Amino acid sequence: MAETVVDTWLLITKPQNRNDIYRPPSNFLKMDRSNQQTSGFGRGRFTTYEIRVKTNLPIFKLMESTVRRRYSDFEWLRSELERESKGRWSSSGPE
Repeated sequence: MAETVVDTWLLITKPQNRNDIYRPPSNFLKMDRSNQQTSGFGRGRFTTYEIRVKTNLPIFKLMESTVRRRYSDFEWLRSELERESKGRWSSSGPE
């Protein structure tokens, strides 16, 4: 009977030093909200914001984009990203 040979490859990495640990991450997704504009009258009044996104993640077609959205849309996007990444997200409320 032939003997089965299993190749095991071990990824050898160098130890991290303090500079490696505190270096900015290689992948990033940065979003910011600015340029508040209020439109409408009375009960139909709403506020929109300019949302700028910058990233180097390959899943996005554009590395930079800007859109104008209501604050509720920004909150929805934040909660979706938070749910998907299961990470921390910091954001200030509407101004």
